[in-house]
Amino acid sequence: MGDDADDAESTSLSPDALFSLLRNRRRRNVLRYLRGANGEVKLRELSEQMAAWENDCPVAAVTYKQRKRVQTALYQIHLPKLAEWGVVDYDRRAGTLELRDCATSCLSLLDGPTSSRPWWKRYLGVAVVGSVVTGLAALGVPPFAGVPGFGYAASLAVTFVLLSLAYAVDSRTAGA
Repeated sequence: MGDDADDAESTSLSPDALFSLLRNRRRRNVLRYLRGANGEVKLRELSEQMAAWENDCPVAAVTYKQRKRVQTALYQIHLPKLAEWGVVDYDRRAGTLELRDCATSCLSLLDGPTSSRPWWKRYLGVAVVGSVVTGLAALGVPPFAGVPGFGYAASLAVTFVLLSLAYAVDSRTAGA
């Protein structure tokens, strides 16, 4: 752990350290929660929310036992590890923690890979064009009225299949 501990002093972690740190779901959830909190958070507040997520219930329905189980694991294992790696500021005595600036590399991994191609715009474009053409055909506007409804349905289906295949290929190459 010698090299990894030295990395904690720098502003960014190595890829191996990041993956090791984010290997645990509770640590990932701590970072997600802190990102949304925008400031200092009490351990009890964090524990209640995480217990709610883990038990698939609202925060108000979390029992003492559920919260305490999560809080103990956070207190003893996960928060010290996140603090050791310099991702959070953790005050054990006060029971508070806060996301550090250097956590951006962790947060970007939580968000997953991003594509430079705006695929949602392409899907929306095909849907809009298909809707307009179908509407024109329904109104009897030539030459759109001459094509049967099945022709439009088939061409839209094929277009969406091809667009989905292109998206799948792009996603695979972006992740490689």
